[in-house]
Amino acid sequence: MDKLVQYLLDVIQSSYQDLEYLVPCGSFLGLFDERPIKRTRTDGPRVFEFDDSESTCNSIRHLTLTAIASGTMPAVDVLRVVVDAVRNIHDASAVLDIGFRSLFEIYQKRLSFHCANRYTTGVVGGTFGEEYLILTKLFELHRPRTWVAAVRLVSMVTKSAIGIMYGGTTPGEAPSLSTGTHAASLSEISGINFLPEAVCRETIRVVWRLLLDSAATERQPASVLGSARRTRWQIRFDATLELFDCFVGRSGQCLGRPLVSYYTVARELDPGAAVAESGLLTDEMQAIVDLCFARKRRLGRILLPPDGSWPLISHASRAHTVKHVYDQPAYALVRDSLTFEETERGPSANKYVADLLYQRAPTDEIFAAIRNHRITKKKAMAAVANDSYVPNRVPGSVAVEESVDAEKHEVAQLLLEAMAQRIEQTVRYIQRQCDFETLLNERKLNDNSDASMIVPRNIQYWEHMNEIADQLYYFVLFDAIPYKAVHERLYSLVFPKDSDIQAGGSMRRRDNSYIWLLLQLFHIEKVAAGPIRADLAGDEDMLDQLMQMYNEQQIVSKDAFYVRDLALQAAMSHQQEKISDNQGVKFRHPRMAVAMPFAAVVFRLRQEFGRWFREERPELLAGDTVCRAMKTAAVSQFRQYAVPNALYTFLVPPREAIGQLPSGPLTTYQQGGRISTLLLDNINVGGKHRLLQLVYKMMLAHEMGPQFQVDGRPPAARDGITCVSPHVVDTVYRLLYNAPYSNELMMKEVLEKLRRCDEAMVRGGVARLAAPTLRWLYTVYQLMNCRLLRFFKYYAHASHLVHHLRHSLVHVTHRQLYGSLECFALCLVNLQHDVGFLQALLDPGYHGVSLEPVRPEARPVRYSKPAVAWFACAMLARNAAVVIARIVAMRGLGDAPGLVLEDCLASLALQSLAWAPAVLRFLPRPVRAYYARASSAESVVAAADVRRLIDARPEHRALVDAGAAPGSEAALVALYADARHRPLFLLTLWELLLEGPRPVIPVVRRVLLAFPPSQMSACTAALVDYIAAAVDDVGLGTVGPLLDSLMFTFRFVQHEHVVFGLVRGVHDLRGDTARLALVRHVLLGSVEFVARLAEWQRLDFQGRYWADVDHWRKQEAYLARFPEYFEYEAQLVKDGVPVDPPPALPLPIYYETAMVRLLPVLEFALGRLIEAEDRLLLCDVLDRLGILYRLHQVPLTTLMNTLFVFFDAPALHDPTVMRSLALSLLDMTQQSFTPEFTRFVAGGDWSVDAGYVCRMLARISRAIARHLRRPEKDALPESHYREIPNPILLVLTECVVELLTWWCLHQAPASEARLLARPESEAEFRAEEAARTKRAAAWPVARLWLDIAMDPAAHPPPSGATYIHSTGLLANVLPDELMAFPFVQHLTNIVLEEPVLKTISRPKRYFSFVEFALPATFAQPSPLFAATAVFNSYEQNRARHMVNRPNTYLTLLHSILHYGGIGTFNTLAEVIRGLVASGQLCSDIQLLYLCATVGPILYRLKDHESLYVQILGDLVSAMAQVCPHIESLDIDTSTDAVEQTSLIQDARHGVA
Repeated sequence: MDKLVQYLLDVIQSSYQDLEYLVPCGSFLGLFDERPIKRTRTDGPRVFEFDDSESTCNSIRHLTLTAIASGTMPAVDVLRVVVDAVRNIHDASAVLDIGFRSLFEIYQKRLSFHCANRYTTGVVGGTFGEEYLILTKLFELHRPRTWVAAVRLVSMVTKSAIGIMYGGTTPGEAPSLSTGTHAASLSEISGINFLPEAVCRETIRVVWRLLLDSAATERQPASVLGSARRTRWQIRFDATLELFDCFVGRSGQCLGRPLVSYYTVARELDPGAAVAESGLLTDEMQAIVDLCFARKRRLGRILLPPDGSWPLISHASRAHTVKHVYDQPAYALVRDSLTFEETERGPSANKYVADLLYQRAPTDEIFAAIRNHRITKKKAMAAVANDSYVPNRVPGSVAVEESVDAEKHEVAQLLLEAMAQRIEQTVRYIQRQCDFETLLNERKLNDNSDASMIVPRNIQYWEHMNEIADQLYYFVLFDAIPYKAVHERLYSLVFPKDSDIQAGGSMRRRDNSYIWLLLQLFHIEKVAAGPIRADLAGDEDMLDQLMQMYNEQQIVSKDAFYVRDLALQAAMSHQQEKISDNQGVKFRHPRMAVAMPFAAVVFRLRQEFGRWFREERPELLAGDTVCRAMKTAAVSQFRQYAVPNALYTFLVPPREAIGQLPSGPLTTYQQGGRISTLLLDNINVGGKHRLLQLVYKMMLAHEMGPQFQVDGRPPAARDGITCVSPHVVDTVYRLLYNAPYSNELMMKEVLEKLRRCDEAMVRGGVARLAAPTLRWLYTVYQLMNCRLLRFFKYYAHASHLVHHLRHSLVHVTHRQLYGSLECFALCLVNLQHDVGFLQALLDPGYHGVSLEPVRPEARPVRYSKPAVAWFACAMLARNAAVVIARIVAMRGLGDAPGLVLEDCLASLALQSLAWAPAVLRFLPRPVRAYYARASSAESVVAAADVRRLIDARPEHRALVDAGAAPGSEAALVALYADARHRPLFLLTLWELLLEGPRPVIPVVRRVLLAFPPSQMSACTAALVDYIAAAVDDVGLGTVGPLLDSLMFTFRFVQHEHVVFGLVRGVHDLRGDTARLALVRHVLLGSVEFVARLAEWQRLDFQGRYWADVDHWRKQEAYLARFPEYFEYEAQLVKDGVPVDPPPALPLPIYYETAMVRLLPVLEFALGRLIEAEDRLLLCDVLDRLGILYRLHQVPLTTLMNTLFVFFDAPALHDPTVMRSLALSLLDMTQQSFTPEFTRFVAGGDWSVDAGYVCRMLARISRAIARHLRRPEKDALPESHYREIPNPILLVLTECVVELLTWWCLHQAPASEARLLARPESEAEFRAEEAARTKRAAAWPVARLWLDIAMDPAAHPPPSGATYIHSTGLLANVLPDELMAFPFVQHLTNIVLEEPVLKTISRPKRYFSFVEFALPATFAQPSPLFAATAVFNSYEQNRARHMVNRPNTYLTLLHSILHYGGIGTFNTLAEVIRGLVASGQLCSDIQLLYLCATVGPILYRLKDHESLYVQILGDLVSAMAQVCPHIESLDIDTSTDAVEQTSLIQDARHGVA
């Protein structure tokens, strides 16, 4: 190696000597230069003697190859030394020519070496591609002839490599088209691909950018004498184009043998915006760039959908929809080639944030969407920047590094623009609904009676403004948006910047709602003390702008509203002390004159509120009428904290008035008033926030209990008061519902406290927790379980809340607390609807909810199967398994790559769960496959074994004989302390009680108290199995009353546990008469339960619990008749017998009863009863127990989930069953179903026609377009109290319920025969699935819906695409078989039947860069390919009256694929394979259409390699099938469709 280096140094030094006698061999330098080489003689000693040029070449080549062969240095390093040496030759002489020739011969040898060792693994020295890239260093020579020589050298090496790669076939010979390739697909030569795409791209990039950089400095114009001699820059340009032709297979022996696609070259030749706008490109280069841009645009039409304006639907869109195609790095490179109108129809962060705000999405979800957008955007920008060349001399090209401040500013701008859009839309909507033109008598405003508290007739619309105020308050409170920016943006809504509207301009744009929104922010202390104070102490610009926005006409109009129209006067009153020179303010601001006449109203309201508060008159604070509520709400606008402080005093008055809760004398509370829902909804946001803070800090302190502050002393506990007032607890959930944004932080703190208490359970259980903490836990669990489930269902961290209960479910021994906890866990798991729950089960790194209110950082999740099972309770484990199965069926697992479903299912319980065939029948395949492998049947204990146990252990007689031998009780406790024996205890007790004696309750109680509460459901299930086996022998008349006594008289077992044991899914209920008879008895025939149900129905608990003023009175009445007992002491208390050991600490009961605890078990039982296929029993249970669903927090969602999972169950294919199901679960007054569905539920007929489908489609589309419409029913609940506050998700859910109900009715004729078939094996399950798919394909509603969605005439303006996206969204909310799969399969009809797709394009010659640069062909426009309108933007086609079915269907298909999961991709792959297998493809436009279906989803297929390979392989096969149909197609010609099919394969590298 040293000898080689010395030799090269001598060659470099000798280049300065007189080498005139040497004649260049091959002359790299002279090939492109028409002028002779200038040689000079230089005096000086010769360091090295050349005998001739040939020997010099041989010497360099020999020494180089020897150095490589020696192995002392890698071949790459040796070649780098040689290339550096050649670069350092400073004269364009023969020596430099010799160096180039030597390099060429060296690389030929290296090619031979790599070819010989191409199948040898572990070859030392690197790849030929790495060696090839070293040659690019030669391009740094800034001399025309040497630079051309370097390009020529690379071209020759490239051609040599291509020749070897293609096996030395004859130049120009084309591969066979029958093999499925065209233009030498790289897949044919991947085994010996010496020059991979990355190497070629880097070479193209280097040479083009150096040429671009030298264009402005070295390019010389032609001679003024008209010389035909080419300039030096033109020579370099021509050499570069010849090299490009080598790469794309258009030069000499490279013909038909491309190394890269035209798309790759187009990407590398795009200079970027900085160069394009600077004018640095020459005419020749600009023509090339324009051509490449046109080719990118054509590919963009294929890689991007015709319309991408997919709305983001909170809790309906899958996780992948946030990271949309338009921001993917590879797609960003072609997106810029589209027009603004086309890209504007794509998704964006602004649209997504606006969608989420409109849908009332949680704040963490909004910030997560922004974060995902930013991460994806950075990747896309980096990819674009990497492909763009920005010379140093272009001004403004210095990259700016993002900082935290810049990121925060970007987030603020996104939020502010989205909020401004929503505010303006809502204000304009309210203006349209109100009459501000008709004036009222001003005198009414000065009369301060209740009747004159003017409230508009459309007061229900104000809830939209309350909601916006809550969102805005949150973002300003936590510095997500600065107040000054909000003020300026709202002012610009009235007086747009750069507009002609002056300060005295349009009254229509002014609205007092803008001032009211800003007034809400005045109550934020840092706003009042910051920008507001600074403005009032300065030039008062903000104050002047408030007055300019004031609309004096609204306050005297027919729809005047005090709360809104006194906003300016309230703002002045609120900041009165900070206004300098109050007397002169009206002279500084003349417009104050129009507002001053109404300032007296504010003064009078203030006086009246103060007087009523001092006199302790509850009318104003209770807000039981609209006028009184609005008066208090108006006062809250201009009195900082006055109203929330007064309301808290009303809730918790200073006087002592102690009340007692139903739990006993140890559960006392301070009696106080009850605040109406209307008042809480309408006080200002700051007042809500303040009131909840007071309640939280004073009443819900988990370590100290309720605190009271008297006479200015520090807060302290009050003797004799241990609990919180029920009205205080009611106030908490109402405030959380009507101000979820501003009060969300409090909820996070509560959840964190729950998690810390849960962790304390591991260290010492309940014994480590003080009495106030236990009461706090029980209160919070009841509050969340009975009132906040709707809040948690759509909470951003709902999927991980199970972590906050995990240890408590195992270690809690307080039975009253465990009962509430178990019920809450059931309900919480039932709420889960997304794969996030499965991820949470395998996320041991979860450490609670972040208390950071803004910009929570993403925490990477590493899946790991937990070492300890999640649930010790069998009921919880089985319920969780059913929920997981439902999530897999409804959402799939495509958005959770790396998640192992088997680990999720195995982590639920210590032992694998066994399921009956009736249950497995309706489980999705992956879940069914796991349980088919892992589950084992449960055995039932025989009666003989129980009798033998009783005989063998005579101490069992102590259970029914008070005079049994001493020590029997202790022996029983010791016996059943063993977990293996516990399931037998209730069985032995049952056998003893069958003989007739009464149990000895103290003995039974001591044994049962030793059982962990979490195992009672399993023990009860064992008892139920034992009873069911004996029903036929003993008789239901004997079994029933005895079981009732265990459940209701002695309370040894819980009613809900008995129900669970009967229907838990282990035994097949189909035809099991004994179990079904027990189910009927337990739910319908038990005298005690029927009495409880009748009392519940008599008290008439309302579904609208937030508006039920008598709810607490009803709760007390029910518990007074049927008190709650939790430690088996019920009969002892009734008999007046002392309870030993005494019961545990009684906890306060606010909402919970046995009926509440039964409800989630009843939801589980509903699925098993559907599987049992006993329609009569199912209808009876629904009709009799339907009233309990008034307690259900999410009945509509439960109905949708039930119909989704069991939509093909024969038991539901009956009108009577469907009516009972709908009437039981739904409160029709709280929903807005279509008249047809409402009529059916009421007992009428129902038919589905085109009008019905059009109305439903229009309803979904209006919701997606964020239209605020007049509610169909004036009696609907307030939006924030509805089960689904998201208006889009609510409409979707209601539509899905209706469509699935109609599906069940449509299947009724064939259901009777299916009731007789009872599949039990996997083969029978799959046969039934295949039959269901066939029936779904023939469903007339789906066909009718598709016809309407494809008909442009059915899409009214402004946006027809919204109707298409509504269809795509709905198709993925329904079961895939009903719409998504048939709609995707419709691709076959479109491809094979549409005439425009059967058009065959005229072949054209492949593009050659060298030929393009010739004068005859320079800048000739490329003809448009056929069927351009098929691939246009959908909205452009509508605007130009060019709508066509293929384009419409392509828009619909990509909407379905965007919202869909991996199942739709599999269906698409099957359809493409079927098209290829059919042999009916005959047009290149058909082929291009198939590429357009695949292009936009490539980035999502990267996680599914086998599916990806299958689809691309089928496209190649389709190309082979189509090419023979194109006349005159040979190796030198192609069509756009065939060419872009190859580009789709090339684009995958950037995607993956």
